Amino acid sequence: MKQRASCALWLSATFGIACAGTQAGPPTTTPAPSLSAWPANAAPAVSLPASAAVDPDAAAEETVARALSYVSSLRELPALGPVKGRVISRDQMIARVEHELDAEIPPAVVSASGEILFALGTVPASFDYRKGLLEVMRAELLGFYEPHEKTMFLGGDLHGNELDATLWHELVHALQDQHYGLEKLLDFSDDAGDWQSAVHALAEGDATSAMLDAMFAPKGKRAPDLSDSVMDLQGALSTGAVQQVPAIIKRSVIAPYVDGLSFVNAVRRGGGWPAVDAVWQRLPTSTEQILHLEKYRVNEPPELLSRFEPSAGGPSKQTYSDIYGEETLRILFEEWMPAGAAHEAASGWAGDRVTVFSDGKDTSVGWHIRYDNEAAAANGLRAFARGALAPEDQVLDARGRLSEFVSAAAAEKATRAGQLCRERHTRGPFAVLRRGRDLGVTLGPFRRNSGSALSEGQCTSALSWAAALITQPKR
Repeated sequence: MKQRASCALWLSATFGIACAGTQAGPPTTTPAPSLSAWPANAAPAVSLPASAAVDPDAAAEETVARALSYVSSLRELPALGPVKGRVISRDQMIARVEHELDAEIPPAVVSASGEILFALGTVPASFDYRKGLLEVMRAELLGFYEPHEKTMFLGGDLHGNELDATLWHELVHALQDQHYGLEKLLDFSDDAGDWQSAVHALAEGDATSAMLDAMFAPKGKRAPDLSDSVMDLQGALSTGAVQQVPAIIKRSVIAPYVDGLSFVNAVRRGGGWPAVDAVWQRLPTSTEQILHLEKYRVNEPPELLSRFEPSAGGPSKQTYSDIYGEETLRILFEEWMPAGAAHEAASGWAGDRVTVFSDGKDTSVGWHIRYDNEAAAANGLRAFARGALAPEDQVLDARGRLSEFVSAAAAEKATRAGQLCRERHTRGPFAVLRRGRDLGVTLGPFRRNSGSALSEGQCTSALSWAAALITQPKR
């Protein structure tokens, strides 16, 4: 399916290309049943042909039709029409993804997403964001449902368990599209990053939960019966070419599957699949609601923050502005602290606004974040302090995290002071300032090209801008 927020975290919507089919599955110690193990009332699907004498697309049509019938029964959602099947090579898959990326996402958004990652210190100056996304897709893409063409595309080398799981997962997306208009929901839209990330997590959680039902059916279990930690998805992206992709990109790809699955399973425990269908009728308005089911149930809305002006004397042309949301904030904090602490520091998010300014040479980033209360905002400042104090050339361990987290004492000192700024040689100043329940975060200005970068700013102006972006009136 077409992913919004997480093909990459930072396509604001990290978040809008046709990179569906990144495979989420149970631990390798739990074998999935093959198609021949389907329940007696489900017609077994046909394996994709290995012989050139057999029309692969004809076999794919039959395979998809039988799988759709089974998945429709499993998901308790009737198919409203057929889904076409087509077999393509991995190179053809990547070509389609690349075309979607270039055709549907404005180039300025892709470029700005890479600049934000660099400004935050999470990728090196030489990192090519667009290339990194395509590397992840090349390594992980197995098959996908394309809403525009109402077609299930399958890799020609798929067989056995991989074929089963891909069909089960992706055909749930086809059902979502038929019933809820998935294609329109996930079309790129300005200023809708967090909302579309929430819809994306719902879609992936729904599909993954149904897929796990099929996988664990021989054991008499369903996805809601399983622990939320049953899937080691981070490990699925730790080998091969993907190992060279920065950890924050990999976490952003995995997040909607994990977060969405936890949300959907919790909803199912309270009312089965009909309760999930009800969520599709009243969509979550933020990833905060995905991460905190109680906030969805009381319909706690995000606070809309106004756009802000560039820093005085800095680059003045706005090239990108969006809302990132709690999920993105947590994924970022996991770069600088253990997962549990990152989750706590992101909780209490109430709203945000991130904006990139450029003049064609220099770039700067401003981020206004509002929390529910001052205590939550102080936790957020503490997390950002760890990022600001982290070394520019970060050394990552085998799990893709900092080998040593920045001193908690230094971050605590900044938290008590209510502000912090560090001048960095290549990325420019990293300033964080708290006023009540609001945080102002400014990055840069810096100049980056051909794999090198140079700071173009100082802390005095960075802190002044941080104060201005959280105090200027709404326009």
